[in-house]
Amino acid sequence: MTTSSSLSDITLAEDDDKLKLIEHKKETEMPESSENVTQDAKPATPVDAGPATAEPFEIAVLALQNLTIFPETVVPLGIGRPRSLAAVESALVTQEKLLACVTVRADHAGEGDASSSDLYQVGTLVMIKRMERVADAMRIVVQGTERIRVLEWKQEDPFIRAKVQILPDPVVVDPEEVEARKRNLQSMIQEALALLPNVPPEVRVAVLGSVEPIRLAYFLGSILNLGVDEEQKMLEAETADELLRLANTNLARELEILQLRSKIASEAQTEMDKAQRDYVLRQQMKAIQKELGEDEGGEAAEAGLLRERLQKADLSDEVREEAERELRRLERLPAAAPDYHVIRTYLDYILELPWRKSSEDKLDLAEAQRILDEDHFGLEDVKERILEFLAVIKLRPDTKSPILLFVGPPGVGKTSLGRSIARSLGRQFERLSLGGVRDEAELRGHRRTYIGSMPGRIIQAIRRAGVNNPVMMLDEIDKVGNDYRGDPAAALLEILDPQQNNTFR
Repeated sequence: MTTSSSLSDITLAEDDDKLKLIEHKKETEMPESSENVTQDAKPATPVDAGPATAEPFEIAVLALQNLTIFPETVVPLGIGRPRSLAAVESALVTQEKLLACVTVRADHAGEGDASSSDLYQVGTLVMIKRMERVADAMRIVVQGTERIRVLEWKQEDPFIRAKVQILPDPVVVDPEEVEARKRNLQSMIQEALALLPNVPPEVRVAVLGSVEPIRLAYFLGSILNLGVDEEQKMLEAETADELLRLANTNLARELEILQLRSKIASEAQTEMDKAQRDYVLRQQMKAIQKELGEDEGGEAAEAGLLRERLQKADLSDEVREEAERELRRLERLPAAAPDYHVIRTYLDYILELPWRKSSEDKLDLAEAQRILDEDHFGLEDVKERILEFLAVIKLRPDTKSPILLFVGPPGVGKTSLGRSIARSLGRQFERLSLGGVRDEAELRGHRRTYIGSMPGRIIQAIRRAGVNNPVMMLDEIDKVGNDYRGDPAAALLEILDPQQNNTFR
């Protein structure tokens, strides 16, 4: 293992995205120093390589991790391991200052020194253009010149040395296909640059200018974070057709990732803008309410208290949905609005009604007999009939609630019999006197459009009882009157019919 880390200065992104043209980092090994680039390192731009011999020759080898250097590119490297330092020192004493850079296979990458068996067979011949010593490490800037193939490994220590041969440039098999793929590459680069508005103009000129197809492909391979395997495939391509095909495939994938990233960022920005707008409007609303004297001590606090009670209440889904809808209306109304107090009263009744609270029945016929005898003397036929009803309820708990009609002159004990039934069952007792009632709204409830509208007497009795199964006595039912507003007796059918009163509204 030789190189500590390397950086390719020109990137296609402003952050750590895969498709990069500005300050893109490709990390290799840097065991000791985290600063991998010299201050005067220049951007990786296409350069012209000098002539090279085709005869095999021996040269020091620098192993690279997570990095592939392409011909005609300039790359800064950080050197920190002893074997790597020895290889660079060996190259620096020569007049040409040439060095072979070969990448470590992805499945052999690690923290230890790489051996020759861990390296690919194809690499890049580079020329050391600049060197700077930093403590026990070294920083160099290298320029890729030619592709090379390792023919034989000659040495492992103190540094790797191999016999290599320079490979010819990729040949063009189909000029039309190569030109078409080159134009397609430039088109995709334009799309990528449109998504990255902060790319310097000189980068656009360098990429979109009249660049040879092979140089353009190598340039893209050096700036795209493709991974060692894909980069090595591009370096080993023998034909320009194959090289351009790999470059098109990789750039298309990176462009798709960049478009998806841009879409996600746009959606996140939209959500953030909406949340920020809502926050500003709420703050303005609070300021206006404070100026009007309607701040936290007024309607807002009252609505907040109602919402807290609503969250704690044990309601069915249908009732809760209706209550929340009315509460949202209440929050938007000023206290002076006529509907404000109507909705406030409506919500109070919803929250105070015992929707799911029931009293447990004590169906003990002997105890019921004792209570009836204790409260009333005589009336044996009536008490026997009451016990029969209680016995039916005990045998069939799922039966409909029975309705008993007591007929008799005033003072014979009709109301007290109802109270005794409730005591024997262990239920709450509620008495409704219907004498003189002339409006059916007294039973069903008034329409909420009226000022001062109230629920009917049935709902008021259930609210007072605190349970949803009280024993309810409709007293003086024979004294119900009627007038032009309606007949209250007509509303009693819905109240007394077991098929209807279970969904009483």
